Amino acid sequence: MTGHLPALNTSSPSPRAREAAETLLRGFHFQDQREDYLKARNFDAARDAATHAIELMGQSYQLEFPRVPESRAYKAGELFMRALFLQDEIENWPEFSPCPEEDLPADLFVSSDTDVTVQGIDDDPRWDDVRALLLEVCRLLDMDDEFATLQTRFWWHHGQQRDNWQTVAFRAHCIKIRQMVPNAEDRVVANLARYFVAGVEAHDTWGRSDPSQDITAAYDVVSRYYQQIFELF
Repeated sequence: MTGHLPALNTSSPSPRAREAAETLLRGFHFQDQREDYLKARNFDAARDAATHAIELMGQSYQLEFPRVPESRAYKAGELFMRALFLQDEIENWPEFSPCPEEDLPADLFVSSDTDVTVQGIDDDPRWDDVRALLLEVCRLLDMDDEFATLQTRFWWHHGQQRDNWQTVAFRAHCIKIRQMVPNAEDRVVANLARYFVAGVEAHDTWGRSDPSQDITAAYDVVSRYYQQIFELF
């Protein structure tokens, strides 16, 4: 889907678009850091990373939804990031779950039960909790609830590297784009959703050892994405 991205009818990314791209990408960087620190059982660092990730995603949603009151947009971003944390917990639970010699700090996890035992990712009941968080995002933004269903399915399929994750991600993001810029033509919505999928694919290449290098890998695509969004506001 993203081998040849369509050209966007937009100017070069402005400082505002570049700042928005960096805010979003840094949010995902701290999300990844939280995951890595939890695996390493560096709980203080994981807590700090989670705080930064939530703050940055809240700021991103304020930039993306300027017609929504700032407090509601920020809360939507916070809940979106918490849903991401929970899908990380589902995918990595064998590495996160308690060792005999120590308990997990419950405040670090979105999972309400840190003693949960599951047979596999497909059978994990917490996917319903991911969708519930995303439904609250939809409520705050007056967005179609189908976004919550598709976004959850996208994360589910992406984490297991199923072939159709790009298609599901594309469908989910089209819903979000239409809520961000209601007057955008269908062609523009589709093009922006393709840029989103390209950004996810760039994120998948992150080595996590050099944050600057990782962010740079996705920076151009995400900056152009935001420039088009801002010109449509």
